[in-house]
Amino acid sequence: MNALVDSELRASPLTALTHESLNLLSSLLNTRKILLTVCPDQLSRHRDWRGVASLANISSEVAASIREYNDKTRRVIDLWIHNNDGTATVGRLLDILQWIDRHDVYDDLLDLASRNKLIVKQVNQNGHQEVVAAVSEEDLITYDDKKFGCPQRYHAYVLSAREDRDFVNELLNRLTENGFRLCTEDDLLPGHGTRFAPVSRLISERCSRIILIYSPDFLRSPANTFFMNLAQADGIEKKQLKIIPIMYRHCLLPLHLTYYHNLYYSTDRKSPYEFWGKLERSLEVRDVPRLTSSSSAHSAMRIEELPNSETNRFTPEKKQDNFLTLPSPPTDTSSMNDLRAPTDTKSSYDTQSLNSSIDSKKKKSGFRKLLDSFKGKKYKKAFRAQN
Repeated sequence: MNALVDSELRASPLTALTHESLNLLSSLLNTRKILLTVCPDQLSRHRDWRGVASLANISSEVAASIREYNDKTRRVIDLWIHNNDGTATVGRLLDILQWIDRHDVYDDLLDLASRNKLIVKQVNQNGHQEVVAAVSEEDLITYDDKKFGCPQRYHAYVLSAREDRDFVNELLNRLTENGFRLCTEDDLLPGHGTRFAPVSRLISERCSRIILIYSPDFLRSPANTFFMNLAQADGIEKKQLKIIPIMYRHCLLPLHLTYYHNLYYSTDRKSPYEFWGKLERSLEVRDVPRLTSSSSAHSAMRIEELPNSETNRFTPEKKQDNFLTLPSPPTDTSSMNDLRAPTDTKSSYDTQSLNSSIDSKKKKSGFRKLLDSFKGKKYKKAFRAQN
């Protein structure tokens, strides 16, 4: 490939990958690799889909749920695209494959590119080829999907009753200004047969949380009950805190919802309860490092056993942050006599006196046995004389 084609290829989005390319990536990266590799950032990472997820800005919370999918690599690519951070390109993917020491996958992708089978292209009206995102119409659910040309990801889906529209508008305005992406039923594209299918996909695939606006009107809606139960089941299946319940207007909750901790909305400005701050912190997704994760800082520590000649160079002035030195095992064997060797004159004197007392006891015990034998003979003679 010449430089022009290579630059065009690197700038192509991952949404343009062909099905053959995606199947190749899945078949080679879904298999777990035991041995780790050290990446350019000096962190050890896995040489499979986990290494790609670690370098694709996918949070550890989201990455933990990928293990439940059969095609883990395809899920990583989908999440990477949904992040919409501008890094989901073919060039970035090729770089990551080299960083995690998967040159075999890298070479196979270049082979597909040489045969024009790596990305989807079509000829435009001017006769030039252009990259086309391989996204089906059924994946376009919201107006944002239509705008950006690919499925979008949101912080939360807001589920409420029509009677609480004023509060929902205030909530959307506040959180959107602070950088959160929310969606409601009003964001759905027209043309869906029912709203249950697209909303269900948004809750389970596109939204990290679902905000429930509790009120008497909310509980009277069968659709809200369905979506609420769906979010609860999805959170239990993925082991995530999916639901953020807000008590907007007081109502009697069903038994299975009484176990959740609710956020209580209050119009009293003198109230010390910080409602909006707590809601924003509940929506934040933290990238907490896991001890078992290859991207954790703990993986940078290596335990090595060094010989005696090399342990002397680790002085207090020269700290080694990346090494934990273990003492080497003793090479010479020590006898029990060496352990009792005296270290000074006082201990030598004590040892000698102890040995002499032991020898005297041994001598006394031998003499006593001899004396007892004579006494036994003497008693036997006296016993015979009496008889």
